[in-house]
Amino acid sequence: MANDELAQQLADRLVVADAEEWVDITALVKTGTERLGSGEMIRLDSLSLFDAMTSVEVMDARLDMGMLTAEDMAEIAQWDISRRLTLRETLWIVDRLFCCEMTWHHSASLLQTIFSCNYYTADSLPAAIGRVEETDNRERDVILYPLVIATGACCRHVWNEYARENVYAEEDVHLGAAGIARFFDEYALGDALRLLDSGAAYLQARSAEGDEEDARVMLLGHMELRRHWLGALASLAAEQLREDPGALARAMGAASALQERHAAFVARHQSHVNSKETSGVAGVFDAKCMRRFPSAAPIKPRDLVDLATAHRTLAQLAADVGLVRRVLALESVEALAHVFQALARRHPPPLPYVRSLLVSALMGDGHVQLAQPLVAFAHRAIAELAGPAASADLRDPRVAEAFGPEAARMLADWFRTHCQNAPRQRRIALKYVAAWDALQADAEQLDIALFSDEERAGSPEHNPFRLSSWAYHMKLGLMELALVSGVRLSVYQAYEYPAVFCYAAQVFEAHAAHLARMARHAAGDLADQQPEATTCLWTRRPVAASHARAQIERWRAAVAAQKELATAVWLAAHACDRLGLVQPPWAQRRTRLSLQVCARQETRDARAARFALRFRAFSRLGSPTPLTFDAWEAAARQLDTHPLRELLAHAARLLADAKRAMDHSRQMFDGAEDYAAHFRALYYVVVANSVALAKLGNDPRVAKSPALAASGADVLELRSALYVDALAQASPIASQAKTKKRDKKSRKHSSSSSQAAATLARAREWQAEVDRLVAAGALRVAWTTAPERHPDWPILSV
Repeated sequence: MANDELAQQLADRLVVADAEEWVDITALVKTGTERLGSGEMIRLDSLSLFDAMTSVEVMDARLDMGMLTAEDMAEIAQWDISRRLTLRETLWIVDRLFCCEMTWHHSASLLQTIFSCNYYTADSLPAAIGRVEETDNRERDVILYPLVIATGACCRHVWNEYARENVYAEEDVHLGAAGIARFFDEYALGDALRLLDSGAAYLQARSAEGDEEDARVMLLGHMELRRHWLGALASLAAEQLREDPGALARAMGAASALQERHAAFVARHQSHVNSKETSGVAGVFDAKCMRRFPSAAPIKPRDLVDLATAHRTLAQLAADVGLVRRVLALESVEALAHVFQALARRHPPPLPYVRSLLVSALMGDGHVQLAQPLVAFAHRAIAELAGPAASADLRDPRVAEAFGPEAARMLADWFRTHCQNAPRQRRIALKYVAAWDALQADAEQLDIALFSDEERAGSPEHNPFRLSSWAYHMKLGLMELALVSGVRLSVYQAYEYPAVFCYAAQVFEAHAAHLARMARHAAGDLADQQPEATTCLWTRRPVAASHARAQIERWRAAVAAQKELATAVWLAAHACDRLGLVQPPWAQRRTRLSLQVCARQETRDARAARFALRFRAFSRLGSPTPLTFDAWEAAARQLDTHPLRELLAHAARLLADAKRAMDHSRQMFDGAEDYAAHFRALYYVVVANSVALAKLGNDPRVAKSPALAASGADVLELRSALYVDALAQASPIASQAKTKKRDKKSRKHSSSSSQAAATLARAREWQAEVDRLVAAGALRVAWTTAPERHPDWPILSV
């Protein structure tokens, strides 16, 4: 009955399907409530009435987790822990458990993944695990349970890393499985490895044929992969890395062996890895085990990744843990910063475990790289950018007392920020710019005091402001991150690009000017002197003046390219906005109500409010000078004095200049691979936008079109006339009533009415020309991104 009614409602458009599949639950609800009397309800100890009512209010998906169908009950009834398994069945369980583990690494919950396996949540364990002679169920006790226990040990090591809180619960990982987190802690690392060895020995000695032989070989491969993965995880624990000098070598050896063996495993069993086999052992996995723990269950349901995705995830994990060795080996703050920036921009992003592991390796236990003092690390960062003369400033007691520790804390937070998920990175950047602004203000006072103490102190304009220059550079970097990362996160809509990239261009211009000033002061530093006696702590070694000059020049090249790119995007986005090719949501419909909403949204106060809200984090900074709405509006009016075709042509020239400058700067990045990779990604964005603008400029339909010959101011006047006409057309009754009330005084303004009619006619011609170009494909443009190259910059697609 319900199906018929629903079908009729769908046909009558009374219910919006939204591409969802509707399911008739009438019979299910009737069966589930037939034993309840009027007014009775089901109450669970694990889900209070308050929990239930608040869940109903927010439409919490956890309410559906306790619903069992007849099919679910039949599946659960087939669970039998004493069942004797074949090798093929054992392989299916191991593959499914492997998919559960890799899904957990993708920010799922243990309840949704690992603990859906009944071999984990069974009340007791077999007594003969790993003992070939003492069990009559060898596939379970000698093969399956060692892999189950080893998988639990791997999860325990990852869980311990998550517990350091380097990444955020509910965003990166779901830690809501407290109370049921059974990882077989009674088995030490050595016990788990011995069980794997025992299982591998049994499989090597066991004979099989056909599918069973294939399963035997793959299970043996799983044993080997699990051993290497467990060994790598155990050695990568921060405690092991600090206390055992050989832990890093063992971890990297295990990770390298895992990569090699895993690649061979996938290549050998390609057909199995890519298979979509769904049949398995009934009852082993309880997909609705969360019904027993609704308070700990996650809100969002998650599907398991398939076997091919699981193997790709393991391959990526094995490759990424190799970054730990690189992070611990680098002896330059600049190089470390570029590694973490490249990590933050990577698409797809690194998994939470890898990001947490890198934070622990670099900033764990109040030390850098497990042994370097954090304050010395911050001093090294300042000296690498501001030059060796900054080292003397940093030794001053006034600096060491307050500025040094605060700069160290801020720098540590900077590195931690780049290991968070992308939305969190942007939120932290918007929050911390104020803290960096305060640090810069304190540093300026110290710079003034230090400069006045010098014997040859000259006029204030000769003050190099070394400490505050470093703080200002770091603050500008966070501002740039907050501005451009909104593109990757889809925070901005295309109609906001003119304001966003106008602001970005101003920030990059301020950064370029600041770096130019630093370069002038760095050029006057003394030539490299003989280094002092070396120490085992690289953060305490002297910095060469040439190193600081080279770093400044590299930053100048990258910032200059981004300044030109931001300006070009601003000009192109402004032209697209004036042409009406990108519109805000409220301007995309032409009903009377939507036109009235559009009128309210396009008032100056409304636009100023949106601008202030978007850039409120920068409005109270001491420097650079915040871009106000009035200043942005004045800049837009200046652009509107030029034909739209000229704006697009000027954007193309800016990109061409940026490309030439980047071609000349490539040699600066020899030996700095992560920085060079970022430079190449920027180069790709510059070239891609250049190609799009060249395609527009070379199209004769666009070049000869009168629609682009008009200035922005003229176009705004024409579009305003079209809006007034559309509103009048949508309100014919009001228009007729107004016509009847005309008096002699209104007839005196017939000349202005004629002028308005002429403007409307020109506006219709202009709009028809734009529509013709769009229909022909000449002006069919859109802003896209290239996540695999550089996710933070838009690319014009024509």
